[in-house]
Amino acid sequence: MPLLIEELNEETEPDHVFRFHFLPDVKFQSFGSPVVQPLLDKWGFGGDMGMCTFRVEQPITPDTCQALLDAFFSDREVLSVLGSLTRIRVFNPQKIRVSWEKMGTKAVSMSFLNKFEECGAISSTGHIRGRIEEDLEGVPILNLVREVMLMEESELYDAFTEQERKEFLFRIFQHLVFGGASNQYEDHVEEYFRVTKEVYKDLLTVRRSDTGDVEVLSTVASIRSLGEGGQLFPKENPLNFCYVVLDPVVRQARVWYFAYRPIW
Repeated sequence: MPLLIEELNEETEPDHVFRFHFLPDVKFQSFGSPVVQPLLDKWGFGGDMGMCTFRVEQPITPDTCQALLDAFFSDREVLSVLGSLTRIRVFNPQKIRVSWEKMGTKAVSMSFLNKFEECGAISSTGHIRGRIEEDLEGVPILNLVREVMLMEESELYDAFTEQERKEFLFRIFQHLVFGGASNQYEDHVEEYFRVTKEVYKDLLTVRRSDTGDVEVLSTVASIRSLGEGGQLFPKENPLNFCYVVLDPVVRQARVWYFAYRPIW
Protein backbone atom coordinates (compact mmCIF):
# COMPACT_ATOMS: atom_id res chain seq x y z
CA MET A 1 0.00 0.00 0.00
CA PRO A 2 2.20 2.76 -1.25
CA LEU A 3 1.74 6.37 -1.59
CA LEU A 4 2.39 9.16 -4.00
CA ILE A 5 3.28 12.61 -2.73
CA GLU A 6 1.92 15.24 -5.05
CA GLU A 7 1.39 18.97 -5.16
CA LEU A 8 -2.40 19.04 -4.92
CA ASN A 9 -5.07 21.62 -4.35
CA GLU A 10 -5.41 21.64 -0.56
CA GLU A 11 -9.03 22.66 -0.72
CA THR A 12 -10.16 19.72 -2.82
CA GLU A 13 -7.69 16.85 -2.44
CA PRO A 14 -5.47 15.30 0.24
CA ASP A 15 -1.68 15.58 0.25
CA HIS A 16 -1.22 11.90 -0.54
CA VAL A 17 -2.87 9.84 -3.24
CA PHE A 18 -2.84 6.05 -3.13
CA ARG A 19 -4.07 3.66 -5.78
CA PHE A 20 -4.65 -0.05 -5.25
CA HIS A 21 -5.49 -2.85 -7.66
CA PHE A 22 -6.71 -6.29 -6.65
CA LEU A 23 -4.59 -9.19 -7.94
CA PRO A 24 -7.08 -12.08 -8.15
CA ASP A 25 -4.65 -14.48 -9.82
CA VAL A 26 -2.14 -14.53 -6.95
CA LYS A 27 -1.89 -18.04 -5.52
CA PHE A 28 -0.78 -18.93 -2.00
CA GLN A 29 1.02 -22.01 -0.67
CA SER A 30 -1.15 -21.81 2.44
CA PHE A 31 -4.62 -20.28 2.06
CA GLY A 32 -6.58 -21.92 -0.74
CA SER A 33 -3.93 -24.51 -1.59
CA PRO A 34 -5.05 -28.15 -1.97
CA VAL A 35 -2.51 -29.25 0.64
CA VAL A 36 -2.97 -26.65 3.38
CA GLN A 37 -6.59 -25.51 3.04
CA PRO A 38 -7.99 -28.81 4.37
CA LEU A 39 -5.96 -28.24 7.54
CA LEU A 40 -7.23 -24.66 7.87
CA ASP A 41 -10.76 -26.02 7.53
CA LYS A 42 -10.03 -28.71 10.10
CA TRP A 43 -8.81 -26.06 12.53
CA GLY A 44 -12.06 -24.15 12.24
CA PHE A 45 -11.14 -21.25 9.96
CA GLY A 46 -13.32 -22.22 6.99
CA GLY A 47 -14.88 -19.33 5.12
CA ASP A 48 -14.14 -16.87 7.92
CA MET A 49 -10.46 -16.62 6.98
CA GLY A 50 -9.31 -14.64 3.97
CA MET A 51 -5.99 -13.88 2.28
CA CYS A 52 -5.56 -11.60 -0.73
CA THR A 53 -3.10 -9.32 -2.50
CA PHE A 54 -3.29 -5.83 -3.95
CA ARG A 55 -0.80 -3.98 -6.12
CA VAL A 56 0.09 -0.47 -5.02
CA GLU A 57 0.97 2.03 -7.70
CA GLN A 58 3.08 4.30 -5.51
CA PRO A 59 6.32 3.57 -3.60
CA ILE A 60 5.93 2.09 -0.12
CA THR A 61 8.04 3.81 2.52
CA PRO A 62 8.25 3.21 6.29
CA ASP A 63 7.21 6.72 7.28
CA THR A 64 3.91 6.72 5.39
CA CYS A 65 2.26 3.61 6.83
CA GLN A 66 -0.52 5.48 8.63
CA ALA A 67 -1.55 7.38 5.52
CA LEU A 68 -1.29 4.21 3.45
CA LEU A 69 -3.52 2.21 5.76
CA ASP A 70 -6.11 4.98 6.03
CA ALA A 71 -6.21 5.18 2.23
CA PHE A 72 -6.32 1.40 1.86
CA PHE A 73 -9.42 0.93 4.01
CA SER A 74 -11.10 3.87 2.26
CA ASP A 75 -10.44 2.70 -1.29
CA ARG A 76 -13.46 1.64 -3.33
CA GLU A 77 -11.81 -1.33 -5.07
CA VAL A 78 -10.24 -2.57 -1.85
CA LEU A 79 -13.55 -2.35 0.01
CA SER A 80 -15.35 -4.19 -2.76
CA VAL A 81 -12.94 -7.12 -2.46
CA LEU A 82 -12.77 -7.13 1.34
CA GLY A 83 -16.55 -6.85 1.51
CA SER A 84 -16.91 -10.24 -0.17
CA LEU A 85 -13.82 -11.95 1.28
CA THR A 86 -14.02 -10.72 4.89
CA ARG A 87 -16.56 -9.40 7.36
CA ILE A 88 -15.05 -5.91 7.36
CA ARG A 89 -17.65 -3.18 6.94
CA VAL A 90 -16.96 0.49 6.16
CA PHE A 91 -19.78 2.93 6.76
CA ASN A 92 -18.03 6.22 6.10
CA PRO A 93 -14.66 6.18 4.28
CA GLN A 94 -14.06 9.81 5.23
CA LYS A 95 -14.00 8.85 8.92
CA ILE A 96 -11.60 5.93 8.56
CA ARG A 97 -8.66 6.28 10.94
CA VAL A 98 -6.78 3.01 11.23
CA SER A 99 -5.40 2.01 14.61
CA TRP A 100 -2.57 -0.48 14.18
CA GLU A 101 0.56 -1.95 15.70
CA LYS A 102 3.76 -2.86 13.91
CA MET A 103 4.72 -6.52 14.38
CA GLY A 104 8.31 -7.68 14.80
CA THR A 105 10.01 -9.43 11.89
CA LYS A 106 13.40 -10.27 13.41
CA ALA A 107 12.49 -13.93 13.88
CA VAL A 108 13.25 -15.51 10.51
CA SER A 109 13.78 -19.14 11.51
CA MET A 110 11.43 -21.77 12.89
CA SER A 111 14.04 -22.40 15.58
CA PHE A 112 12.57 -19.31 17.26
CA LEU A 113 9.69 -21.56 18.35
CA ASN A 114 12.01 -24.10 19.99
CA LYS A 115 11.27 -22.41 23.30
CA PHE A 116 7.98 -24.31 23.42
CA GLU A 117 10.01 -27.49 23.69
CA GLU A 118 12.59 -25.96 26.02
CA CYS A 119 9.91 -24.96 28.54
CA GLY A 120 8.26 -28.40 28.35
CA ALA A 121 5.08 -27.48 26.46
CA ILE A 122 6.12 -29.76 23.59
CA SER A 123 7.99 -33.06 23.98
CA SER A 124 11.10 -33.96 22.02
CA THR A 125 8.91 -36.05 19.71
CA GLY A 126 6.63 -33.10 18.91
CA HIS A 127 3.77 -34.17 21.16
CA ILE A 128 1.82 -31.22 22.56
CA ARG A 129 1.46 -31.80 26.28
CA GLY A 130 -2.07 -31.60 27.62
CA ARG A 131 -3.46 -30.11 30.81
CA ILE A 132 -6.77 -29.86 32.64
CA GLU A 133 -8.98 -27.69 30.45
CA GLU A 134 -9.61 -24.18 31.66
CA ASP A 135 -11.59 -21.33 30.12
CA LEU A 136 -9.87 -17.98 29.62
CA GLU A 137 -12.23 -15.29 28.33
CA GLY A 138 -14.05 -17.88 26.26
CA VAL A 139 -10.85 -19.45 24.93
CA PRO A 140 -10.23 -23.08 26.01
CA ILE A 141 -6.76 -23.65 27.48
CA LEU A 142 -6.42 -27.40 27.02
CA ASN A 143 -2.70 -27.88 26.47
CA LEU A 144 0.57 -26.35 27.59
CA VAL A 145 1.23 -24.60 24.28
CA ARG A 146 -1.94 -22.58 24.76
CA GLU A 147 -0.95 -21.96 28.37
CA VAL A 148 2.40 -20.52 27.27
CA MET A 149 0.64 -18.27 24.78
CA LEU A 150 -2.18 -16.79 26.86
CA MET A 151 -1.96 -17.46 30.59
CA GLU A 152 0.07 -14.62 32.06
CA GLU A 153 -0.09 -16.06 35.57
CA SER A 154 1.56 -19.31 34.44
CA GLU A 155 5.27 -19.79 35.08
CA LEU A 156 5.50 -21.05 31.49
CA TYR A 157 4.40 -17.65 30.17
CA ASP A 158 7.90 -16.27 30.71
CA ALA A 159 9.29 -18.63 28.05
CA PHE A 160 8.75 -15.72 25.63
CA THR A 161 9.27 -12.05 26.38
CA GLU A 162 6.59 -9.50 25.55
CA GLN A 163 8.68 -8.32 22.62
CA GLU A 164 9.03 -11.87 21.29
CA ARG A 165 5.26 -12.28 21.49
CA LYS A 166 4.93 -9.43 18.99
CA GLU A 167 7.04 -11.28 16.44
CA PHE A 168 4.91 -12.10 13.41
CA LEU A 169 6.23 -15.67 13.37
CA PHE A 170 4.93 -16.15 16.93
CA ARG A 171 1.57 -14.63 15.99
CA ILE A 172 1.10 -16.89 12.96
CA PHE A 173 1.78 -19.98 15.05
CA GLN A 174 -0.54 -18.74 17.80
CA HIS A 175 -3.43 -18.08 15.41
CA LEU A 176 -3.11 -21.53 13.85
CA VAL A 177 -3.01 -23.27 17.22
CA PHE A 178 -6.15 -21.54 18.52
CA GLY A 179 -8.06 -21.76 15.24
CA GLY A 180 -11.81 -21.20 15.10
CA ALA A 181 -14.87 -22.40 17.00
CA SER A 182 -14.98 -25.83 15.34
CA ASN A 183 -11.24 -26.45 15.76
CA GLN A 184 -10.22 -30.12 15.56
CA TYR A 185 -6.83 -29.46 17.08
CA GLU A 186 -3.65 -31.47 16.59
CA ASP A 187 -1.94 -33.56 19.27
CA HIS A 188 1.44 -33.11 17.58
CA VAL A 189 3.03 -29.84 16.52
CA GLU A 190 4.38 -30.81 13.08
CA GLU A 191 1.37 -29.66 11.05
CA TYR A 192 1.19 -26.35 12.91
CA PHE A 193 4.88 -25.72 12.22
CA ARG A 194 4.51 -26.65 8.56
CA VAL A 195 1.57 -24.33 7.95
CA THR A 196 3.18 -21.54 9.99
CA LYS A 197 6.14 -21.68 7.63
CA GLU A 198 3.91 -21.57 4.54
CA VAL A 199 1.89 -18.60 5.80
CA TYR A 200 5.12 -16.80 6.69
CA LYS A 201 6.52 -17.35 3.18
CA ASP A 202 3.24 -16.31 1.55
CA LEU A 203 3.05 -12.99 3.36
CA LEU A 204 6.63 -11.79 3.88
CA THR A 205 9.40 -10.78 1.50
CA VAL A 206 12.95 -11.60 2.62
CA ARG A 207 16.44 -11.25 1.18
CA ARG A 208 20.05 -12.01 2.06
CA SER A 209 21.98 -9.02 3.36
CA ASP A 210 25.59 -8.29 2.40
CA THR A 211 26.65 -10.23 5.49
CA GLY A 212 24.64 -13.25 4.43
CA ASP A 213 21.94 -12.82 7.06
CA VAL A 214 18.25 -13.15 6.20
CA GLU A 215 16.35 -9.89 6.59
CA VAL A 216 12.65 -9.15 6.17
CA LEU A 217 11.77 -6.24 3.91
CA SER A 218 8.03 -6.24 4.62
CA THR A 219 6.22 -4.15 7.21
CA VAL A 220 3.54 -6.07 9.12
CA ALA A 221 0.65 -4.03 10.49
CA SER A 222 -1.70 -5.67 12.98
CA ILE A 223 -4.96 -3.76 12.49
CA ARG A 224 -6.82 -2.92 15.70
CA SER A 225 -9.70 -0.77 14.50
CA LEU A 226 -10.90 1.43 11.64
CA GLY A 227 -12.06 4.32 13.80
CA GLU A 228 -15.54 5.80 13.47
CA GLY A 229 -15.73 5.01 9.76
CA GLY A 230 -15.92 1.24 9.88
CA GLN A 231 -15.92 -2.07 11.72
CA LEU A 232 -13.23 -4.74 11.47
CA PHE A 233 -15.20 -7.58 13.05
CA PRO A 234 -18.91 -8.21 13.69
CA LYS A 235 -18.11 -9.01 17.32
CA GLU A 236 -15.00 -8.60 19.43
CA ASN A 237 -13.17 -11.82 20.24
CA PRO A 238 -9.57 -12.50 21.31
CA LEU A 239 -9.17 -14.91 18.38
CA ASN A 240 -9.99 -12.30 15.71
CA PHE A 241 -7.10 -10.97 13.65
CA CYS A 242 -6.40 -8.72 10.69
CA TYR A 243 -2.96 -8.02 9.21
CA VAL A 244 -1.89 -5.89 6.29
CA VAL A 245 1.63 -6.73 5.09
CA LEU A 246 3.31 -4.04 3.00
CA ASP A 247 5.94 -5.17 0.50
CA PRO A 248 8.09 -2.28 -0.78
CA VAL A 249 9.93 -4.45 -3.33
CA VAL A 250 7.04 -5.48 -5.57
CA ARG A 251 4.71 -2.79 -4.22
CA GLN A 252 2.05 -5.05 -2.82
CA ALA A 253 -0.30 -5.06 0.15
CA ARG A 254 -1.27 -8.51 1.43
CA VAL A 255 -4.21 -9.02 3.77
CA TRP A 256 -4.65 -11.92 6.20
CA TYR A 257 -7.94 -11.86 8.08
CA PHE A 258 -10.06 -13.99 10.37
CA ALA A 259 -13.29 -13.18 12.22
CA TYR A 260 -14.22 -15.71 14.88
CA ARG A 261 -17.74 -17.11 14.39
CA PRO A 262 -19.28 -18.94 17.38
CA ILE A 263 -20.91 -22.29 16.66
CA TRP A 264 -23.99 -21.20 18.62
